[in-house]
Amino acid sequence: MTALPAYRTVSVRRAELPAGRRVLILSDIHGHAEALKKVLRRAAFSREDTLVVVGDLLEKGTGSLAVVRTLMELSKDHRVYTLMGNMDVFTLSKLLSDDPKQRHSLFELAPKMKNWWGGCLLMEMCSELGLPLEDGADEAVVIRAIRGRFEGELSFLQGLPTILDTPRMTFVHGGVPHLRLIELSGKDSDPYLKCDDFLARGLSFPKYVTVGHWPAVLYRDDRMDMSPLLLRERNILCLDGGCGVKKSGQLNCVIWEDPASDHFSFIWEDELPRVRAMAGQEASDHYSYIKYHDREVTVLGKAGPEYTLVSWHGRKVRVPDTAIDREQPGRLNTDYTDYVLPVREGDVMSLVRSFGGRHYVRLNSVLGWYEGPIAPADENWVVPERTL
Repeated sequence: MTALPAYRTVSVRRAELPAGRRVLILSDIHGHAEALKKVLRRAAFSREDTLVVVGDLLEKGTGSLAVVRTLMELSKDHRVYTLMGNMDVFTLSKLLSDDPKQRHSLFELAPKMKNWWGGCLLMEMCSELGLPLEDGADEAVVIRAIRGRFEGELSFLQGLPTILDTPRMTFVHGGVPHLRLIELSGKDSDPYLKCDDFLARGLSFPKYVTVGHWPAVLYRDDRMDMSPLLLRERNILCLDGGCGVKKSGQLNCVIWEDPASDHFSFIWEDELPRVRAMAGQEASDHYSYIKYHDREVTVLGKAGPEYTLVSWHGRKVRVPDTAIDREQPGRLNTDYTDYVLPVREGDVMSLVRSFGGRHYVRLNSVLGWYEGPIAPADENWVVPERTL
């Protein structure tokens, strides 16, 4: 059996977090460089703070290179710990492989990633190099050029540890089965990076374990809330706000006021337009929340301009036409809710999209519908900090 390269095996970094200093925790930036810069500005990140990024820097956005370079630059004179994520390993393994089939799979995937997310790391690199990426491109030549031009960025990514262990908190992208970390060192990192539905494993820990990867919204059954989920009784913090993975997602930043404390708050940022509600509305009493892993529907027919009526678990739900998967019409292409939000006049919301005079928005991290008039929000509006 061929040995795995070092970046695909579990490595553990241990660190002491300075007492009395804030720790800012991010995960799943997914190529959203502007959201990263905005959230660090909003948090007033400084050399007095510690920044921990819990993996998935790359893909599902158009600024993967900028994200990597921002963290590389900050690491020079700030206390920054950046961890590996499953998407980071996925892309690295293609770019660094000597197997033509592995490399080709990344070239095949690039058009799909452009269609859904606007681009990918491979496309960004080719654009900077001035190399074509259309059918017929000499993939071996492209890969050699990438490895030469982006040696620094690739070396930074290869050197990312899997786990950061500190006295009161362990950080890992997907999850760990226990905190006997020496037993995990050197193993294939995939189970600890791509650890879907981590909370369903019923684990609890003697100190905090912070994870990303699985958007926290998927752990909630009552509403589509993108905010971090802190389970104090199990010492687990789920951080991922769905940035990049979901067009409605946000980049969460948890602020740990002091590593000796149990006080956590959070702010978020995104790259969506901000709008202000010009009228109030009441919340809906009954609504559906269709999760990504349970999105099979039966199409019943049109429900007016821009909308389709579907049946989901016996419920009739009106969804925008764009939510129907074009390749598989019997399912939706994303999470979805028909929840009408409680809104007060003057509330500021992130606008996902407008459909026929109705607006799919996120308010206080919760996704739903606003049916009143909107206006552009004040550019000076800032995301309020909330306690977890």
